[in-house]
This record gives sequence, structure tokens and C-alpha cells, in this order.
Amino acid sequence: MKVIIIGAGIAAVSAVKAIRRLNRYIDITVYGEEPYYPYKRLRLTKDLADGLKAESLLIEKESWYEDNRVELQRNKKVIRIDPAEHKIYLSDNTTDHYSALLLANGAVNNVLPIKGIDKKGVYTLRNLADASAILEKAGNAQKALVIGGGVLGLEISWSLKKLGKDITVVEALPRLMPKQLDENASRILLDVVQSHGIEVFTGSQVKEITGEQDVTGFVTDKNKQRSCDMVIHSTGIKPNIDLVKGTGIHTNRGILVNERMETNIPDIYAAGDIAEYQGSIPGLWSVASLQGEVAGSNIAGLDRVYQEPAVATVMNAFNYSMFSIGEAEALNADNFIINEDAAGREYHKVLFKDGVVTGAVFMGSIKELPAIKKAIEEKLYIPEVYTRELQVSDFLSLLKEKQARKMLQPVGAALDA
Repeated sequence: MKVIIIGAGIAAVSAVKAIRRLNRYIDITVYGEEPYYPYKRLRLTKDLADGLKAESLLIEKESWYEDNRVELQRNKKVIRIDPAEHKIYLSDNTTDHYSALLLANGAVNNVLPIKGIDKKGVYTLRNLADASAILEKAGNAQKALVIGGGVLGLEISWSLKKLGKDITVVEALPRLMPKQLDENASRILLDVVQSHGIEVFTGSQVKEITGEQDVTGFVTDKNKQRSCDMVIHSTGIKPNIDLVKGTGIHTNRGILVNERMETNIPDIYAAGDIAEYQGSIPGLWSVASLQGEVAGSNIAGLDRVYQEPAVATVMNAFNYSMFSIGEAEALNADNFIINEDAAGREYHKVLFKDGVVTGAVFMGSIKELPAIKKAIEEKLYIPEVYTRELQVSDFLSLLKEKQARKMLQPVGAALDA
């Protein structure tokens, strides 16, 4: 049996690990377009200011691939798939055959239809080459515009600020990170960002990037004008589905998969940022890793079902930490606990539905995340939130106690609430 994986990110590596746990003898070939060994893409925005070295970002050491009998083909672009012949075609006019194929070739960043976005000095950050180009430009730039006030845009802003640049952030939505934070948390985050001298325009769109060939400034739809000599845009992703056009593989925004990460074509799977499961493409590292693991397990013969994890957003930037997980707004909750210390920029919120945690937002701390994530995924029943006046600290103590008791119980035993 031969498995071909198109794409060399975390979904691919997780799939390889899953296959090798079950079978040491299946032939595995991974095709990646970049010249590097698979690396931690999520570190690019976080480590930008500290310089980037491919070897320090590696998911696994170079020797790991040889040790696990993985043929890693770098700088190789797959341009066509023939499902009927179980065959792929590469840009160097070579071909390869597979028994099972995993599509893990990810996504590209969206490019908004902004006048001047094709000018010299405009960047996006998706891969190591992008990061290197941004760092090179930052060496002689003074003012940067960051389009997009999500996690990645803010992490890029912080990295450039640490390099001594003047930063303006433009976010189209009314507040920062509205999908992950409620209004109170967004307000605190805005205050934190602005306290470092970063200018933020929310509810605004960049109408034009000005300059002849090189960027010299920008204009918003509210007619705000600023000068800048570099622009970085971070406004979501677009899955790389062009590869499967004409193959019969079903797509929507991404490649449609079932709970086993199978496409509608036998022997073809998809995982990571290219895969769309039940209408969702989270575009998150943890999700891509889990989907790759599920796909690899099924390719190797195990019957593994994907269960959506409790997805967390974590940010460590501006000398500040925060996370959100699950629901941030109380729209579907029947109870919640909030503790706020506005002066100290701390805000903790936990939401409940039918006695289980459905979401949390913690501004100023991230150490609580593992316990809360576990509670959400295990649907741990906590009726005390309806019968007692609890502070968030009380809830966390209660949660720790319940999780410790559950660990001590025999498998299958019910937790005495």
C-alpha cells in the first residue's frame, strides 16, 4: 500500500504519526511546495520580532522522517489529480501513484479587493518566505499598516512594534476579535493595544493604498489618511481547492469531508485548512492536527471518527495574555459568572448551559485554559453554579476538585455531583 500526502504542514505530520502507530510498513510520500521541512506555521506571527530560523521552527527533526520511513519531497508542486487512475501529476512533469491520498495542502490568505493592494511594500503572512520578506522590509520601514484586527493581525502588530515601528491597525468589524470576545473583553483588548502606542481604527475599511509603485500611505472609507511604507493584510483564508477542480471531488468553500475525513471519492481524504466539515473551516492548528490524525488512522485501517474539539483562541502579545474558548456571548447560555477588574485589565467570564460549561473568556490570564477546555470536552456536570453564589475563583476550585475526583473513579463509573 502506498499513501501520498499533498501538503507538508501539521495535518500531514499528524497523519503520518497516526499511520505509523498502526503500521510500520505502509509506504508514505509527502509532497510539499516549500523548500523547508514541515514547520510550526503558528509561530511565524509570534516569533517574527525575534528573527526566524527554519530549524528552530521544525515540527520534527529532519532525521524523524527517515526514521519513520517517510519520503519527504520538498519544493514539489502537485498540479493535477486523476482519481480514476489513482495518479497525481507534478509541475516537473513527473507522476506518482497512490493507494490512498490525503489532501492537506492548506489555504492561502484572502486578498481583499482594495485599490493599490498590488503595490510594492504590501505583504501577507502565510509561510516562512512571507515572514522573511516582511522582516527584510521592516529593516528600513518606519510606519506599517496592518489590515485585520484578529489574532494574527494583532500578533504581527506587536512583533513590528517590538522592532520599533509605528503601527496602525484597521479592522472592518466594530470591535477587535468579535467572534472570540464579548464587548467588555474587546474593550479591554483595545485599551491594551492602544496603551503601546498603536493606533486602531475599528468599523473601518481601507479604501485605497496610495503611492506610485511603492506604498506611501492609505485612505479609509471614513476618509482617515495616514502615511506608511509597508502594509500587511490578515483577513482570513481561502482553501486551496483549485487542485481538485474537474476531479469530481465535492467542494464548497473547502473540500467536503465526513466524520472520517473522507471525501466523496473512495481512497481520497482531506484534512486541515483545506477541509470543510459540517460547514466549518476553523483554520486552526489544533483542528488541523486532529483532523490529520483521524485521516491517518482511517487510512491505516482504523475506524476513527472526528469529534470537533473545544476550540480555543490564545494570544500572548502586548505583554498581556488572554484566551477564549467556546461561546463568548451569553446568547445560548442559561447562566454565567463574571469577575472584572477594569483597572487591572482583568476580566473573567464562564458560561453554562444545562449545568455544563459552554464557553469562557479570560483576559489577563491563560493558566485556566486546560481545565476549562477539558470540562467543555467532557461535558462535566456542575449544578452548583445554579444553587450557589460563585465567584470565578470558586468555580475554578470546584472544577479542579471534580476533575480530580473523576480521575480517581473506575472507568465507567458516574461522577457523583
